[in-house]
Amino acid sequence: MSRINMASAEWGILGDMPSSQLGFVPVPPVSISPDKAGQKWLKRNPDHPLLVAVINSENYSAALDTIRFLRQRLQNQQMRLIIFASDEVKSEIAAQLNTLSIHRLQSLADWSDSFLRELLEAEGHEFARVKARLRRRESEMALLTWLARSGREAVLETRHLREISGLLCELVGARGLFISAGKTLAEVYPADLQNVAWTHVLESQFETLDLAEQPVRVQLDPDAPMHRQASDLLRISVTGSVLLPFRCYQDIRGYLLMLLTPDELAALDVATVNLLEKTADQLRAHAERQQSEASLKSQYERLQQTLEQLYSTQEQLFHAEKLSSLGQLAAGIAHEINNPVSYVLSNFEPLDEYISGMTELIRMHDEFARTLDLGDEAFRQQLQNSIRVRSEAIDLEFMMEDVFALVSDSRKGLLRVCDIVKNLKNFAHKDAMEDNAFDLAECFRDSLGILRHQLGNEIELCEELQCPAMVHGNAGMIGQVIINLVQNALHAMESRGQLRIKLQALNVGWELVIHDSGPGVPEDILSRIFDPFFTTKPVGKGTGLGLSTVHTIMSRHKGWVKVRNDQGARFSIWLPDASASPGLSDQDG
Repeated sequence: MSRINMASAEWGILGDMPSSQLGFVPVPPVSISPDKAGQKWLKRNPDHPLLVAVINSENYSAALDTIRFLRQRLQNQQMRLIIFASDEVKSEIAAQLNTLSIHRLQSLADWSDSFLRELLEAEGHEFARVKARLRRRESEMALLTWLARSGREAVLETRHLREISGLLCELVGARGLFISAGKTLAEVYPADLQNVAWTHVLESQFETLDLAEQPVRVQLDPDAPMHRQASDLLRISVTGSVLLPFRCYQDIRGYLLMLLTPDELAALDVATVNLLEKTADQLRAHAERQQSEASLKSQYERLQQTLEQLYSTQEQLFHAEKLSSLGQLAAGIAHEINNPVSYVLSNFEPLDEYISGMTELIRMHDEFARTLDLGDEAFRQQLQNSIRVRSEAIDLEFMMEDVFALVSDSRKGLLRVCDIVKNLKNFAHKDAMEDNAFDLAECFRDSLGILRHQLGNEIELCEELQCPAMVHGNAGMIGQVIINLVQNALHAMESRGQLRIKLQALNVGWELVIHDSGPGVPEDILSRIFDPFFTTKPVGKGTGLGLSTVHTIMSRHKGWVKVRNDQGARFSIWLPDASASPGLSDQDG
């Protein structure tokens, strides 16, 4: 008598089982009562494969409630359901075959040990087939999930090949060997075969191996030396094998050798072989793509380093131009700082006298306070007269007013020094390129504050500024542009003439015009003035980077700078509005 393919503990009886010996099963089935306790048991055991229900008129309602609980409440459609029903309820149950997913409905009169044995054997085989299909789907899903995840890995390492080898062995249901690129054993599946001496098997496998470009090599000769040696080691019949090389371009990074028994070989269908080939191809594509990406990344990093060096050189040139401008401004700025500092220092002499007089009055008031405790009326009257005389002598009321005035004037002078130093620091500091919204009119005023000493009394400044004029860019760099253009204008006029400044809205942006009354730019060099290192000044008087720096900064800010002669030189710069698209930078003014 053949044994069923289902363990006896994996099927249960719902309801009262008719008299039976059940001698063909080692352990009686699980008894499930058609009540709340039975429903709880089904809820705790969702993976139970088979339920045999015995239903008659007495337990009909309770049994159907339990079955509905299984199918509808628990949404469990996997558990197979066989019903033995009495004649009086069989027709009613038959009407609900599809609703309750009943796999087989039998008459209670059919119950016998022989019939039940045949029924359980058939269900056992069906359960085994379902489990095999489920296991296959789970293996395929795990394989596809792994492949999808591995596509995001930066590098396909040996550990990844070990993982995919294990998944492929589970898919085929075979024992497997993961072999390194050097053709040495790296891992065995399952792991309990790790200590088996596989040396001769590997030698036989690779003795005359020529894979060419094969993604998968299936070997079906049961008499092959490698198959015979594997059979002796495992004490089972190995009649076939599959060799899967892991490739990357022309290199092989490892191999997976799967050893197949006759049953496993019979189950190895064309679909499985195709899946193995596609897996090998996808792994190869991953490895080649990752290697190409690594090569491209290395080239990109080298290009990035070169670009950073160019930017660094450019920033150094900008900074050199700033320092050159600072050198020209130094003398005037020193004078600009010296005036408020000298004024503040001159205030210290009267402040010293005031502090001395106030200190003396405070000491006399302290003595006067002590006389109040001693009760010496004559001494108290004397001190009171002395305090009055001293207060009149130093003119205390005037002194108090003058102290606050001196402190206020000193504070203004020091704040003026702070403003000058702050403007200098902002101008000389080598900033990174940062995009922020700022007021171009305010930026112009701050920049002009540094050059205030160069204007003198013979420069007429005419300003026409719209406020606010919000633009997008780096305020420090635009300040450098303004200082360079204003300085050039002052040099061209030789500190005598009219400097006209106009800020107006133009083409979704703002145009700042700096127009001097000097001789203008010679027409033969008008097209070259923005070239790096071009200057008309004698050697040692100019770097030739001023207008080149202006042009570069405006380009980096998606703006432009133009020049033309109009009773003097007329320089115009344009910046996009803070709310406008950078793509408008090429519009003409």
